[in-house]
Amino acid sequence: MRRTTRSVNEDDARAQIVRYAARLWNRRLVTGTSGNVSVRLENGDVLVTPARRALAELEPLDVVRVDARGRAYDDSRHPSSELPLHLAAYAARGDARCVVHAHPTFCVVWSRCGRPFPQDTVGARETLGPVAWTPYRPPGTAELAQLCAAEFARGIDTVLMERHGLSTIGATLEDAFLLSDLAEEAARIAYFGEFTGA
Repeated sequence: MRRTTRSVNEDDARAQIVRYAARLWNRRLVTGTSGNVSVRLENGDVLVTPARRALAELEPLDVVRVDARGRAYDDSRHPSSELPLHLAAYAARGDARCVVHAHPTFCVVWSRCGRPFPQDTVGARETLGPVAWTPYRPPGTAELAQLCAAEFARGIDTVLMERHGLSTIGATLEDAFLLSDLAEEAARIAYFGEFTGA
């Protein structure tokens, strides 16, 4: 599923972040002010969605630019509180250009079970690929970021976070978005299969 990385300029990246943020909202992979999206630029800077804002109706200028250490170029702009997770993912995987962090309902339900959801459908087995599970750590913390980064470093692209959500990485936002979407559908099917005895 991985695609070849191609460079993208800042204006295009901002527009893509806004577009995929809206797609996450429309697919109900995020609600309220949950979820965040980022893109790593060629020079190592990161564009990330702002803190405490719903992803439904962002504008390109709402996206916050930070350097590789997470410092915003504009002190009046506040990046997502999950920025440490994004930065750790990029540090762990040189091929990752995009990170999507969402709170899909069925993924969150499965995260409470202490394991990833079963992947027994064709879509889950052939397209989604392996899914890792990490134990609970408080959101926005270095501990959570490092747990997820360790899984990404093993070559995993999709990480289920206990009582929290789902993080995916990709060479493009399309890749990362599709992994999030596929994971939620696989988790939904697994839920009904497991708890209805199918």
